[in-house]
Parts: sequence; structure tokens; C-alpha cells
Amino acid sequence: MTKFLITLFSIFSFPHHLLAITLEQVQERYQEMQSFQGNFLQTTIVESEDRRARASGIIAYQRPGKMRWEYQEPDPQLLVTDGDTLWLYDPLLENVTIQELAAVTDGTALAFLLGAGELTEDFTQRRMQKSLLDPDKSWEVLELVPNREQSAIELLQLGVDSETGALEALLFKDNSGSVRIIEFEALSYNVEFLKDFFRFEIPPNMEVIRP
Repeated sequence: MTKFLITLFSIFSFPHHLLAITLEQVQERYQEMQSFQGNFLQTTIVESEDRRARASGIIAYQRPGKMRWEYQEPDPQLLVTDGDTLWLYDPLLENVTIQELAAVTDGTALAFLLGAGELTEDFTQRRMQKSLLDPDKSWEVLELVPNREQSAIELLQLGVDSETGALEALLFKDNSGSVRIIEFEALSYNVEFLKDFFRFEIPPNMEVIRP
């Protein structure tokens, strides 16, 4: 779960004509956004174990490099970064994992989402092999593969609203065949946040882990 939370995120808004979408357009349109906030639903599918799990919560982002994922159901958990430090807080385990952001973003989708990476350097768009997103949704789908041979991600799929061009779903498939889908709802853009919203104050008597 920790590795997934750290390497999770990517891409939010771009034109809706599938054949016209390029990685350069994705990068340019995303960089135009200053902030956003909304809800997310995460579905994890492990086919080898015939297991499916769901989680939900609130996501927030502010340029440059600030992000907050607050898991509410089924178990509370918080991932937050101020652009330099990454905190992963698990209140049930009573611990917080602290890492330098640069150590976990290089070559990942998280680097692009935080405005620290170039999507065109880390991923290549390819013709759709098979959409793994919900076929009942009216999404247009963009498929990307990582450029690094050592990447833990096999592919990404983006579900895009066919009328507005807004990102509504993001799918990760890793090299073990496991699939994680993030669906976004009620996103608001150019939101103003409190000064310390993207920082974490460690509670007393909390175990601190520094990998």
C-alpha cells in the first residue's frame, strides 16, 4: 500500500478528441492549472488472488509540487507533500513515514503531477491495446507505457470525458498484473488553501519511519 501511495498519481485535463491527444498537449494543459480539489474512488484488483478492494477520500493539489491524498474509507490514511518532504501517516498503525520527495518521484507519474517531471520523457503514448476501464462509461481512453525498462508500471490508461475533456479515471497496471483504478468526482479548480494545508505536524508519541 505504501509503495502504491508514493507512486500513485498522474494527469488531469486535456482535449477530448482521442486521435488529437498528444503527450505534449497533456503536459501543457496540466501546467496551466494552479490548484484543484475533489473526491476520489480507488479500486484495486489482484487477479492472481481473485481479490478486489475499494477505498475513497479527498485529493488536493497546489502548484508547485504540493499534494494531499486523504483516505477516509475503509481506513483513514494521509499522504501529503509540501514539495520537498513526503509524509505518509497511518493513524491505525500509529506511525508516519517521512521521505524526501525527490527520492521517490524520479521517472514516475507522480513527478509529472507535481509539476516536477516531463511526461514526454517518462512515458510514450501508444495505440490502445484493450481498454481495462469500465466499458459502460462514456470515456475516451488514452494509453501510455513507461520509457524505463525497470519501471514497476506496465501501462497507464486515462479515462477522459468525451464532451469536456476532463480526466475522470486513471488506471495503473503493474508488472505483476495487478490493476488500480482511480475515479475522480466533483473536482474544483483554482482553489485557495490554508498556508499549512500541505504540511504534516507529527502527533506526540508517534513512530517515525525514515526509509
